[in-house]
Amino acid sequence: MNYDITKFDELGYVIITDFLTVHEHQILNDECDKYRKYAVRLFDNRNGWVINKRGNPCKLDGAMMRSEVFGELGHNERLVDTARFLLDQEDIDTYISKFFPMVPHEGFSVGWHQDNHYIEADPNRLVSCDVFVNGADKENGCLRVVPKSHTKYYEHNHRTHGVFNWMKVDEEDFDIVDVELDRPFAVFFHPNLVHGCYRNRSDRYRYSIAWEYIHREHVPKTHNDHQSQDRLPVE
Repeated sequence: MNYDITKFDELGYVIITDFLTVHEHQILNDECDKYRKYAVRLFDNRNGWVINKRGNPCKLDGAMMRSEVFGELGHNERLVDTARFLLDQEDIDTYISKFFPMVPHEGFSVGWHQDNHYIEADPNRLVSCDVFVNGADKENGCLRVVPKSHTKYYEHNHRTHGVFNWMKVDEEDFDIVDVELDRPFAVFFHPNLVHGCYRNRSDRYRYSIAWEYIHREHVPKTHNDHQSQDRLPVE
């Protein structure tokens, strides 16, 4: 796994740890608990929630607009400094934020895809960020990345957008990294990097908050009716 930010351009991703205090982590985890407890009672999509089925919420769109705590995560000093370094830009916004609760035994979020297939941004002016609130492992749905895959575009199946199967990946042909850590961590990755998540087969929740950092003046196309185009300035 890559913890060296200087290798970002080569590998397409970098892992950041130790950006939350114990108190900040507790507040963030409590906020995830609160939103998850509400979502598992929903029968259908509402109030920003996309529901797989009752008891199995997929994601909360516009998470940073809806939760002050999630919004503060986007302003975390270490994460912001990392984004500014990677983008070589001081004036940035958070963009397209989502909270994934990943419920035990059946939860899922995203299959193999490239973010920029859907966002259509200038890859030099946008970087993706995904925070795993309590860490993650294969059993509860950790992130999987394909290093160096950001240098190529791969076909996506438009008919399956919004469900688990977005693009075909022959895993024997890729050098896949399963990002497993037993503590909070963030992954910054190039918007063209191929990535996805395992389904949650464990008896634990797997909380993550994902968003983009973007140059303030950049306006991507963002097609396919994305509902989470929240955009908040980072001061």
